[in-house]
Amino acid sequence: MAISTYSELQDAVKAWLARDGDADMLTRVPEFIALVEAQFNRDVRHRSMEIRGLLVPTAGNAFVTLPSDYREARSLVVQSNPLSTLSYVTPQQMDTNWPNAATGIPIEYTIVGNEIKLGVIPNSATAIEITYYQTIPALGTATPSNWMLSDHPDLYLYGSLLQAAPYLKNNADIPVWGAFYTRGMEGLKQDATRSAFNGGPLSAKVAVFTA
Repeated sequence: MAISTYSELQDAVKAWLARDGDADMLTRVPEFIALVEAQFNRDVRHRSMEIRGLLVPTAGNAFVTLPSDYREARSLVVQSNPLSTLSYVTPQQMDTNWPNAATGIPIEYTIVGNEIKLGVIPNSATAIEITYYQTIPALGTATPSNWMLSDHPDLYLYGSLLQAAPYLKNNADIPVWGAFYTRGMEGLKQDATRSAFNGGPLSAKVAVFTA
């Protein structure tokens, strides 16, 4: 059975659980898939998650809203002339480094909630290019596939089966599905390392976000 779409994944999970005729699985299987997606977003950092965007700060405002699909920053570069790469500092260091409302071209940043705090406070709306890991798009009716399912259907399958085992009280299956999932995750991490340094160009999308 091919597993290339959300519908095919649900059918595969039900078949592997020998519950394809169980009406209760109609609502449970999507939950198992959603749970493993939450696990993916905690554990996976892969070049396929990298995206570039433009943050446009407001002059005089130290805070810029993060993209809604933000997981973790890779780099922030002020699009000044010359370009200026921002250095990360902790919120405590930010307060120590910039106790006063100095303005100019930002040189440091930190993360506060769902916002980036800049030091120095920008004195113009010069864009900042952010490269970050985005949340893996959740599968659903509107999103029948994503890069994770296309490239690693085994992780979706074994991860969903692992999430199902406690619900079905199949404790004996936990080490089985867990071993397959762990092996697949190790392969994904190796792929992330190899593909990031294979000498090929990084393909990335660009989006624009305003403060």
